[in-house]
Amino acid sequence: MSPNRASTPEATPLSKLPNIWILAGVSYALVIAVTILAVFVYHRYWPNADRSEVELEQRSASITVGSVWMPVYPGALHHDATSSTRGDVTEGDLSFTSDDPPQKLLAFYRTRLQRAKFNVLFTPADTGGTIQAFTDRGKTIATLTIASSGAGSEAHIHTRAIETKP
Repeated sequence: MSPNRASTPEATPLSKLPNIWILAGVSYALVIAVTILAVFVYHRYWPNADRSEVELEQRSASITVGSVWMPVYPGALHHDATSSTRGDVTEGDLSFTSDDPPQKLLAFYRTRLQRAKFNVLFTPADTGGTIQAFTDRGKTIATLTIASSGAGSEAHIHTRAIETKP
């Protein structure tokens, strides 16, 4: 009896890899090489990039107090933050301390809030002062109370915002 040719498969030798795998391997190697080159160039030619990024972050840092974005004083240590919403009114509170004197914090917040298009009222006190900032026709109000505390300052921010519904 002769073997049935149709029932025995013949093995075909793999003499060469499919072209897609070669292309994938070369692409992967190029991605790794470009990544290594980019990291090298970044560290070699921009040694102060980390410092400028930190300075930019400090210049543009802000935090939400209630629903109002407030600038963050550099180096401040935040303690308590609360927020509550009743109807269309959102209120928030934030307390923090700093090693800097109250005058420096007051100057920082007066400048930053004026740049943010707030109308700013300042009331000096013996050990610091109060800043009242409002915008959007009085619908957004921020009150900052800053006083000396030991070698630094203590600050409290209270915000109140009325949401307008279209």
